[in-house]
Amino acid sequence: MTLYEKLVNRLGGLFRRMYKLNVIGEENVPADGAFVLGCNHTALFDPIMLILSIPRTIRFMAKKESFKTPVIGRLMAKLGMIPVNRGVADLKAMKASLSCLKEGGVIGIFPQGTRCPGVDPETTKPKDGVAMLSYRTNSPVLPAFIVTKGRKLRPFRKTTVVIGKPIKPEELMISSGTPSEYKAATELIWSRICDLEDKA
Repeated sequence: MTLYEKLVNRLGGLFRRMYKLNVIGEENVPADGAFVLGCNHTALFDPIMLILSIPRTIRFMAKKESFKTPVIGRLMAKLGMIPVNRGVADLKAMKASLSCLKEGGVIGIFPQGTRCPGVDPETTKPKDGVAMLSYRTNSPVLPAFIVTKGRKLRPFRKTTVVIGKPIKPEELMISSGTPSEYKAATELIWSRICDLEDKA
């Protein structure tokens, strides 16, 4: 059993009970092979909700500042999360993510780039990291949405993770990786993610 699996087993029962976790669409998760997971973002524990909902080892890209948080920072490091310097082109984080996908792994990204509690996700502007990683590794995108009351994650309230069908690389219509292609692909991905909120 890997360290990742041990941590999931130890934390799983507690978090599932505390957040009354329910999962819809688990059958849409590819059993093997690389994919990029894209999801809305409202709370610090969103990665934990996804880790407990998706039966694959997920390496999340997370802002570097979060790793300095006591306890949580150490947990993030043990779960293999990739620290990212926001606001700059972080080549080290990008290389780590590309390497993971090329080896058949899973990378998790929150396209909003930051937590947006209580905010309609359709009014936020997603970043193009998911589309870029998909294009550069020819990996599908798995859309997911964490549904909570008031779009805020709170203990002892029902939390539903809805997992959509994978978006194939060819659906993104990226042929040369131009900014306009990434923008269009990101809009498609984000639309698929936001549509999942109504399926809970």
